[in-house]
Amino acid sequence: MKRDIPQLHAIRAFAMIGIFLHHLFQGIGPLRDAQAGTLIGEAFMDMALGVVVFNVMTSFLLAMPYMGDNPAPVPTMRAFVPRRLWRLCPQYYVAAVLVVLGNAVVYRVTDLGAWLPSFLSHIFFVDSLRPQSFMSNTAAYWWLALLMQFTLAWPLLLKMYRKYGGARLTIGVTLVVWPLTEALKIWGRAQPGGFGDTLAFLSTFNLPSRLPEFLIGMWMAELWKKNPDAPVPLDRNLAALIFGACGLSLVLAWLGVTRPWFANVAWTLALYVGVFALPATQALGRKAWVLWLSGASYAIYLLHQPVLSYLDAAFGALPPWWRFLVLGALGWAFSVKEAAFVDKASAWLVEKLPGKK
Repeated sequence: MKRDIPQLHAIRAFAMIGIFLHHLFQGIGPLRDAQAGTLIGEAFMDMALGVVVFNVMTSFLLAMPYMGDNPAPVPTMRAFVPRRLWRLCPQYYVAAVLVVLGNAVVYRVTDLGAWLPSFLSHIFFVDSLRPQSFMSNTAAYWWLALLMQFTLAWPLLLKMYRKYGGARLTIGVTLVVWPLTEALKIWGRAQPGGFGDTLAFLSTFNLPSRLPEFLIGMWMAELWKKNPDAPVPLDRNLAALIFGACGLSLVLAWLGVTRPWFANVAWTLALYVGVFALPATQALGRKAWVLWLSGASYAIYLLHQPVLSYLDAAFGALPPWWRFLVLGALGWAFSVKEAAFVDKASAWLVEKLPGKK
């Protein structure tokens, strides 16, 4: 069994770059508005789908020890959740504190009532449940809330996976969840500004609608354990699910139906499979800079959006495309530097805290 999978490092690096470019573009209002509906605008919008890749990879890697001929036993909540929190929280909490300090310096957000609610929503992983969280420079923190939901559900999901099998569970859940999510989206469009609209919006960022992505990652882990020399962790059933959804989205587009929400997810999964299978991806995943970016991606994800917002306050007078270039170069450099600090600071804190050895 191969211990390392270079393709994952390369794809994680690609996804992080895409998410960075998405937030860079979205944060420049005049540029975003001018390119709305264009090929350029749609491309930058779709780069946010890197989180689909993160979801699949998270469950893929988490599931690996629990698959194969000698799988680890299903963990208890008491054993599993604290262990996962030690992985998620140190860098996240350090980054959250830095954001509070940065907002105080740049935006003069010093009143307790102004910063404490958002800070607590970070600490308790509830950003994905608060519409206000998406109107801030930490909108990307919804993904941490989603990871917490997945963490809490993991032991139960693993039990169900073993009981029903990967194909049966994943296909069944997907055939229920994706249509229900689309029904919510239709309801939301019919009630702009109402409760249905809010519920439809938040559904995108919470586990029920995202569950198929995590289950697909688990299924891929099982397939990879069975045949680690295969070019891609895919069998006939999983291919039918992914590419069948892509085909359905094309049919709906031909019929003039509004693009369903699941179409973006399905095409991202298809791209993931295609890129994973490329020999060049495996070769790229062994390069030093890709391995570095793969390892640094979590901290960069936590910091890049606040950093871009601070730089925008300084360079907001530049013409849109110049602003894009300047913020892109400086934002990436500062995000990387700050991410390195967060990694070191969180590692130091973990060493000093009791109970984590």
